[in-house]
Amino acid sequence: MNDTRSEIIRLAGELIRSIGYNSFSYADISKKLDIKNAAIHYYFPSKSDLGVEVIKENLFVFNELIEDWKTLDCRTQFANYIHMHDSFISKSWVCVVGSLSPSYDTLPENMQKELEKLVYTILEWLTDLLDKGKKSKVFSFTETPRTKAFMIHSALLSSLQMNKVLKNDVYKSIQEGLLNI
Repeated sequence: MNDTRSEIIRLAGELIRSIGYNSFSYADISKKLDIKNAAIHYYFPSKSDLGVEVIKENLFVFNELIEDWKTLDCRTQFANYIHMHDSFISKSWVCVVGSLSPSYDTLPENMQKELEKLVYTILEWLTDLLDKGKKSKVFSFTETPRTKAFMIHSALLSSLQMNKVLKNDVYKSIQEGLLNI
């Protein structure tokens, strides 16, 4: 992948995590990368094209992570998932799903579809992991694996958002509670 294109996607991802999709412009990216807006438009004719690529990049990275984790036991995979966004805390970032979901209705349709793919992929993997862990008695919970996946994923998303506002240990507290399933 072209370095400029990759840097545009990387920076757009950072801006989405820090200030949100609707709050940044191509001018923000061009200024930080010291390139012209036209260079961004060359790779991404519309902002939604760029947003789609950021989501696809997140899906790619998630799929790489779970591929790397698949030889690990359920408990370790779960812990890796729970700690996946630890580096975001010091930057006051939220994850892409947590940033884009509140503005879902205002997103262009192509971004909505990609965000749905990302969320479904995460939830399918997490549900399957929880199901395996529950059947093998590694995890203990009363809900269905799907319901537990919804609860866990939602807790992580909101803990990053609350941590951004309160700047305290909400994220760490939620993580500790989740790891005790």
